[in-house]
Amino acid sequence: MKKIYLIATLSLTILAAGAQDIHYTQFYNTPLTTNPALTGVVPGLYRISAIYRNQWFSGVNNGFFNSPYQTPSISFDMPIVLKNKDAVGVGAFVLYDAAGPSSFGTFSFQASGSYIKHLGANHQLSAGLQIGFTQTSFKNPQFASQYQGNDFNAAIASGVGLQPNVKYVNLNAGLMYYGKLTSKIGLYLGGTIYNTAVPKYNLSVGQANKTLYLRGNISGGLDFAIGRRFHILPSVLWMRQSVDNQLNSGLGFGYDINIKTNITLGIYNRANDIISKEHQIDAAILYAAFQVKGFKLGASYDFTASKFSQAGPGTGGLEISLTYIGMPKIYSVKEMMFCPRF
Repeated sequence: MKKIYLIATLSLTILAAGAQDIHYTQFYNTPLTTNPALTGVVPGLYRISAIYRNQWFSGVNNGFFNSPYQTPSISFDMPIVLKNKDAVGVGAFVLYDAAGPSSFGTFSFQASGSYIKHLGANHQLSAGLQIGFTQTSFKNPQFASQYQGNDFNAAIASGVGLQPNVKYVNLNAGLMYYGKLTSKIGLYLGGTIYNTAVPKYNLSVGQANKTLYLRGNISGGLDFAIGRRFHILPSVLWMRQSVDNQLNSGLGFGYDINIKTNITLGIYNRANDIISKEHQIDAAILYAAFQVKGFKLGASYDFTASKFSQAGPGTGGLEISLTYIGMPKIYSVKEMMFCPRF
Protein backbone atom coordinates (compact mmCIF):
# COMPACT_ATOMS: atom_id res chain seq x y z
CA MET A 1 0.00 0.00 0.00
CA LYS A 2 2.87 2.34 0.75
CA LYS A 3 4.21 1.98 -2.78
CA ILE A 4 0.79 2.52 -4.37
CA TYR A 5 0.25 5.61 -2.25
CA LEU A 6 3.51 7.14 -3.42
CA ILE A 7 3.03 6.10 -7.05
CA ALA A 8 -0.35 7.81 -7.08
CA THR A 9 1.15 10.91 -5.52
CA LEU A 10 3.98 11.03 -8.04
CA SER A 11 1.57 10.58 -10.95
CA LEU A 12 -0.47 13.53 -9.78
CA THR A 13 2.75 15.52 -9.48
CA ILE A 14 3.54 14.88 -13.13
CA LEU A 15 0.07 15.95 -14.26
CA ALA A 16 0.47 19.18 -12.28
CA ALA A 17 4.02 19.81 -13.47
CA GLY A 18 2.97 22.67 -15.73
CA ALA A 19 2.19 24.75 -12.63
CA GLN A 20 5.43 24.06 -10.76
CA ASP A 21 8.99 25.34 -10.96
CA ILE A 22 12.10 23.78 -9.46
CA HIS A 23 13.68 25.19 -6.31
CA TYR A 24 16.07 24.10 -3.55
CA THR A 25 15.96 23.98 0.23
CA GLN A 26 19.43 25.60 0.37
CA PHE A 27 18.28 28.66 -1.57
CA TYR A 28 21.10 30.63 0.09
CA ASN A 29 23.66 28.33 -1.59
CA THR A 30 22.11 28.49 -5.09
CA PRO A 31 22.29 32.21 -5.86
CA LEU A 32 21.60 32.06 -9.61
CA THR A 33 18.47 29.91 -9.22
CA THR A 34 17.25 32.12 -6.35
CA ASN A 35 17.72 35.56 -7.93
CA PRO A 36 19.53 36.64 -11.13
CA ALA A 37 20.44 39.88 -9.33
CA LEU A 38 22.93 37.80 -7.30
CA THR A 39 24.94 37.12 -10.47
CA GLY A 40 28.47 38.33 -9.83
CA VAL A 41 27.83 39.19 -6.19
CA VAL A 42 31.00 37.38 -5.21
CA PRO A 43 33.65 38.26 -2.58
CA GLY A 44 36.37 37.15 -4.98
CA LEU A 45 37.25 36.74 -8.65
CA TYR A 46 34.63 34.12 -9.56
CA ARG A 47 32.29 31.52 -8.07
CA ILE A 48 31.56 27.91 -9.05
CA SER A 49 28.57 26.33 -7.33
CA ALA A 50 27.12 22.84 -7.50
CA ILE A 51 24.20 21.30 -5.64
CA TYR A 52 22.51 17.91 -5.65
CA ARG A 53 19.06 17.16 -4.21
CA ASN A 54 17.80 13.62 -3.63
CA GLN A 55 14.27 13.24 -2.27
CA TRP A 56 12.31 10.14 -1.16
CA PHE A 57 15.37 7.95 -1.81
CA SER A 58 13.97 5.00 0.17
CA GLY A 59 10.26 5.79 -0.07
CA VAL A 60 9.60 4.10 -3.44
CA ASN A 61 12.71 2.38 -4.81
CA ASN A 62 15.62 0.70 -3.13
CA GLY A 63 18.92 2.43 -3.66
CA PHE A 64 20.02 6.01 -3.22
CA PHE A 65 20.37 6.77 -6.95
CA ASN A 66 17.00 5.20 -7.82
CA SER A 67 14.99 7.77 -5.91
CA PRO A 68 12.01 9.34 -7.70
CA TYR A 69 13.24 12.92 -7.27
CA GLN A 70 16.81 14.00 -8.10
CA THR A 71 17.90 17.53 -8.98
CA PRO A 72 21.57 18.36 -9.72
CA SER A 73 22.74 21.74 -11.00
CA ILE A 74 25.98 23.64 -11.51
CA SER A 75 26.61 27.35 -12.01
CA PHE A 76 29.42 29.79 -12.71
CA ASP A 77 29.43 33.56 -12.22
CA MET A 78 31.89 36.42 -11.78
CA PRO A 79 31.96 40.20 -11.36
CA ILE A 80 33.61 42.57 -13.80
CA VAL A 81 34.50 45.58 -11.65
CA LEU A 82 34.26 48.99 -13.32
CA LYS A 83 36.29 52.14 -12.58
CA ASN A 84 33.48 53.75 -10.58
CA LYS A 85 33.36 50.64 -8.31
CA ASP A 86 30.15 49.45 -9.96
CA ALA A 87 30.30 45.97 -11.45
CA VAL A 88 28.73 43.86 -14.17
CA GLY A 89 27.95 40.28 -13.20
CA VAL A 90 27.99 37.50 -15.79
CA GLY A 91 27.23 33.83 -15.35
CA ALA A 92 25.13 30.80 -16.25
CA PHE A 93 23.71 27.64 -14.75
CA VAL A 94 22.67 24.20 -15.97
CA LEU A 95 20.01 22.24 -14.12
CA TYR A 96 18.41 18.82 -14.56
CA ASP A 97 15.45 17.51 -12.60
CA ALA A 98 14.19 13.91 -12.65
CA ALA A 99 10.75 13.54 -11.07
CA GLY A 100 8.65 10.49 -10.43
CA PRO A 101 8.75 6.84 -11.53
CA SER A 102 7.93 8.05 -15.05
CA SER A 103 11.32 9.80 -15.22
CA PHE A 104 9.75 13.14 -16.04
CA GLY A 105 12.87 15.13 -16.83
CA THR A 106 13.44 18.87 -17.01
CA PHE A 107 16.65 20.26 -18.47
CA SER A 108 17.32 24.00 -18.21
CA PHE A 109 20.18 26.24 -19.29
CA GLN A 110 20.05 29.90 -18.23
CA ALA A 111 22.51 32.68 -19.05
CA SER A 112 22.54 35.33 -16.35
CA GLY A 113 23.67 38.94 -16.12
CA SER A 114 23.44 41.79 -13.62
CA TYR A 115 24.46 45.37 -12.99
CA ILE A 116 25.72 46.00 -9.45
CA LYS A 117 25.47 49.63 -8.36
CA HIS A 118 27.89 50.77 -5.67
CA LEU A 119 25.99 53.02 -3.24
CA GLY A 120 28.77 53.64 -0.75
CA ALA A 121 31.29 51.73 1.30
CA ASN A 122 28.78 49.17 2.57
CA HIS A 123 25.69 49.40 0.36
CA GLN A 124 24.92 47.94 -3.06
CA LEU A 125 21.90 47.49 -5.30
CA SER A 126 21.83 45.01 -8.16
CA ALA A 127 19.40 44.18 -10.95
CA GLY A 128 19.62 40.98 -12.95
CA LEU A 129 18.15 39.17 -15.96
CA GLN A 130 18.24 35.56 -17.09
CA ILE A 131 17.35 34.13 -20.45
CA GLY A 132 17.48 30.48 -21.26
CA PHE A 133 16.12 27.29 -22.73
CA THR A 134 14.07 24.57 -21.01
CA GLN A 135 13.13 21.11 -22.28
CA THR A 136 10.89 18.55 -20.62
CA SER A 137 10.76 14.86 -21.50
CA PHE A 138 9.21 11.53 -20.45
CA LYS A 139 10.67 8.05 -20.26
CA ASN A 140 8.33 5.08 -19.73
CA PRO A 141 5.51 6.94 -17.94
CA GLN A 142 3.73 4.97 -15.21
CA PHE A 143 0.43 5.79 -13.54
CA ALA A 144 -1.35 4.38 -10.50
CA SER A 145 -4.15 3.06 -12.74
CA GLN A 146 -1.62 0.69 -14.38
CA TYR A 147 -0.78 -1.12 -11.13
CA GLN A 148 -2.32 -4.41 -10.05
CA GLY A 149 -1.56 -4.64 -6.36
CA ASN A 150 2.12 -3.72 -6.13
CA ASP A 151 2.92 -4.84 -9.69
CA PHE A 152 3.07 -2.54 -12.70
CA ASN A 153 1.31 -3.83 -15.84
CA ALA A 154 2.28 -1.92 -19.01
CA ALA A 155 -0.53 -3.64 -20.91
CA ILE A 156 -3.11 -1.60 -18.96
CA ALA A 157 -3.88 1.64 -20.79
CA SER A 158 -3.29 4.75 -18.71
CA GLY A 159 -5.80 6.83 -20.64
CA VAL A 160 -3.30 9.71 -20.68
CA GLY A 161 -1.55 10.92 -23.83
CA LEU A 162 1.72 12.77 -23.20
CA GLN A 163 4.13 14.56 -25.49
CA PRO A 164 7.64 13.05 -25.20
CA ASN A 165 9.43 16.43 -25.54
CA VAL A 166 8.36 20.02 -24.92
CA LYS A 167 10.69 23.01 -25.39
CA TYR A 168 10.40 26.71 -24.60
CA VAL A 169 12.48 29.86 -24.01
CA ASN A 170 12.12 31.78 -20.78
CA LEU A 171 13.11 35.03 -19.07
CA ASN A 172 13.57 35.83 -15.36
CA ALA A 173 14.21 39.19 -13.68
CA GLY A 174 15.35 40.11 -10.17
CA LEU A 175 16.38 42.94 -7.85
CA MET A 176 18.53 42.75 -4.69
CA TYR A 177 19.76 45.21 -2.03
CA TYR A 178 22.52 44.32 0.43
CA GLY A 179 24.25 46.52 2.92
CA LYS A 180 25.53 47.17 6.39
CA LEU A 181 22.94 48.85 8.60
CA THR A 182 25.49 49.19 11.40
CA SER A 183 28.97 47.85 12.02
CA LYS A 184 27.35 44.71 13.50
CA ILE A 185 24.21 44.24 11.37
CA GLY A 186 24.07 43.32 7.70
CA LEU A 187 20.92 42.97 5.56
CA TYR A 188 20.00 41.57 2.17
CA LEU A 189 16.53 41.79 0.63
CA GLY A 190 15.29 41.15 -2.88
CA GLY A 191 12.79 39.54 -5.18
CA THR A 192 12.50 37.67 -8.47
CA ILE A 193 9.83 37.21 -11.11
CA TYR A 194 10.18 34.03 -13.18
CA ASN A 195 8.58 33.09 -16.52
CA THR A 196 8.24 36.72 -17.60
CA ALA A 197 8.43 35.65 -21.26
CA VAL A 198 5.06 33.94 -20.59
CA PRO A 199 5.88 30.72 -22.49
CA LYS A 200 3.05 28.42 -23.54
CA TYR A 201 3.15 24.64 -23.68
CA ASN A 202 1.16 21.54 -22.82
CA LEU A 203 2.34 18.10 -21.79
CA SER A 204 -0.88 16.48 -22.99
CA VAL A 205 -1.34 15.43 -26.60
CA GLY A 206 -4.13 17.06 -28.60
CA GLN A 207 -4.78 19.92 -26.21
CA ALA A 208 -4.21 23.64 -26.66
CA ASN A 209 -1.05 25.12 -25.16
CA LYS A 210 -1.38 26.69 -21.73
CA THR A 211 0.55 29.62 -20.28
CA LEU A 212 3.25 28.74 -17.78
CA TYR A 213 2.32 30.57 -14.60
CA LEU A 214 4.42 33.44 -13.37
CA ARG A 215 6.34 32.64 -10.20
CA GLY A 216 7.58 35.23 -7.75
CA ASN A 217 9.76 35.11 -4.68
CA ILE A 218 10.91 37.43 -1.94
CA SER A 219 14.08 36.52 -0.07
CA GLY A 220 15.99 38.21 2.71
CA GLY A 221 18.22 37.75 5.67
CA LEU A 222 20.20 39.41 8.42
CA ASP A 223 23.70 38.96 9.79
CA PHE A 224 23.98 39.88 13.46
CA ALA A 225 27.66 39.85 14.48
CA ILE A 226 28.28 39.06 18.13
CA GLY A 227 31.83 39.87 19.11
CA ARG A 228 34.49 39.12 16.51
CA ARG A 229 33.61 35.50 15.71
CA PHE A 230 29.90 34.70 16.20
CA HIS A 231 27.02 35.41 13.81
CA ILE A 232 23.26 34.92 14.04
CA LEU A 233 21.84 34.47 10.53
CA PRO A 234 18.04 34.51 10.14
CA SER A 235 16.80 34.06 6.56
CA VAL A 236 13.50 33.70 4.72
CA LEU A 237 12.25 32.83 1.24
CA TRP A 238 8.60 33.17 0.24
CA MET A 239 7.41 31.96 -3.16
CA ARG A 240 4.12 31.99 -5.01
CA GLN A 241 3.06 30.42 -8.31
CA SER A 242 -0.59 30.41 -9.35
CA VAL A 243 -2.55 29.48 -6.21
CA ASP A 244 0.39 27.72 -4.55
CA ASN A 245 2.70 29.44 -2.08
CA GLN A 246 5.50 28.32 0.19
CA LEU A 247 7.56 29.82 3.02
CA ASN A 248 11.08 28.71 3.94
CA SER A 249 12.43 30.33 7.09
CA GLY A 250 14.88 29.64 9.85
CA LEU A 251 17.97 30.55 11.78
CA GLY A 252 21.65 29.88 11.24
CA PHE A 253 24.52 30.21 13.72
CA GLY A 254 27.96 31.02 12.34
CA TYR A 255 31.39 30.84 13.94
CA ASP A 256 34.51 32.33 12.32
CA ILE A 257 37.57 30.23 13.10
CA ASN A 258 39.69 32.74 11.17
CA ILE A 259 39.28 35.10 8.20
CA LYS A 260 39.17 32.20 5.71
CA THR A 261 37.49 29.47 7.77
CA ASN A 262 34.02 29.30 9.32
CA ILE A 263 31.28 26.91 10.39
CA THR A 264 27.52 27.40 10.11
CA LEU A 265 24.75 25.32 11.72
CA GLY A 266 21.08 26.01 11.15
CA ILE A 267 17.52 24.85 11.67
CA TYR A 268 14.77 25.80 9.24
CA ASN A 269 11.21 24.91 8.32
CA ARG A 270 9.10 24.86 5.18
CA ALA A 271 5.35 25.55 5.17
CA ASN A 272 2.87 25.39 2.30
CA ASP A 273 -0.20 27.52 1.55
CA ILE A 274 0.51 29.91 4.41
CA ILE A 275 -1.96 32.53 3.17
CA SER A 276 -4.91 30.15 3.13
CA LYS A 277 -6.80 28.05 5.67
CA GLU A 278 -5.09 24.98 4.24
CA HIS A 279 -1.62 26.01 5.49
CA GLN A 280 0.53 23.18 6.79
CA ILE A 281 4.09 22.53 7.89
CA ASP A 282 5.81 20.53 5.17
CA ALA A 283 9.28 19.88 6.63
CA ALA A 284 11.74 20.58 9.42
CA ILE A 285 15.26 21.11 8.09
CA LEU A 286 18.72 20.72 9.61
CA TYR A 287 21.69 22.38 7.92
CA ALA A 288 25.46 22.41 8.39
CA ALA A 289 28.24 24.05 6.37
CA PHE A 290 32.02 24.32 6.56
CA GLN A 291 34.03 26.90 4.63
CA VAL A 292 37.81 27.01 4.23
CA LYS A 293 40.09 28.80 1.73
CA GLY A 294 37.31 29.53 -0.77
CA PHE A 295 35.63 26.12 -0.52
CA LYS A 296 32.23 25.78 1.14
CA LEU A 297 30.56 22.41 1.70
CA GLY A 298 26.93 22.42 2.85
CA ALA A 299 24.48 19.63 3.70
CA SER A 300 20.83 19.73 4.69
CA TYR A 301 18.09 17.19 5.32
CA ASP A 302 14.34 17.78 5.12
CA PHE A 303 12.43 15.78 7.73
CA THR A 304 8.93 15.39 6.30
CA ALA A 305 6.26 16.75 8.63
CA SER A 306 3.25 16.62 6.27
CA LYS A 307 0.88 13.71 5.61
CA PHE A 308 3.46 12.19 3.25
CA SER A 309 5.38 11.04 6.32
CA GLN A 310 2.68 8.34 6.67
CA ALA A 311 4.29 6.55 3.73
CA GLY A 312 7.14 5.57 6.04
CA PRO A 313 10.83 6.49 6.45
CA GLY A 314 12.85 7.81 3.55
CA THR A 315 10.38 10.44 2.35
CA GLY A 316 12.67 13.32 3.30
CA GLY A 317 15.11 15.19 1.09
CA LEU A 318 18.91 15.38 1.21
CA GLU A 319 20.83 18.26 -0.36
CA ILE A 320 24.59 18.56 -0.72
CA SER A 321 26.15 21.78 -2.02
CA LEU A 322 29.71 22.70 -2.88
CA THR A 323 30.88 26.24 -3.69
CA TYR A 324 34.32 27.49 -4.62
CA ILE A 325 35.21 31.19 -4.74
CA GLY A 326 38.42 32.00 -6.57
CA MET A 327 40.60 34.45 -4.65
CA PRO A 328 43.36 36.75 -5.94
CA LYS A 329 46.93 35.90 -5.00
CA ILE A 330 47.10 38.96 -2.77
CA TYR A 331 43.97 39.03 -0.60
CA SER A 332 42.66 42.37 0.67
CA VAL A 333 39.35 42.64 2.51
CA LYS A 334 39.01 46.29 1.46
CA GLU A 335 39.31 45.41 -2.23
CA MET A 336 36.78 42.59 -2.13
CA MET A 337 33.20 43.26 -3.17
CA PHE A 338 30.88 43.61 -0.20
CA CYS A 339 28.52 40.61 -0.18
CA PRO A 340 25.84 39.27 2.17
CA ARG A 341 26.70 36.24 4.25
CA PHE A 342 24.43 33.27 3.58
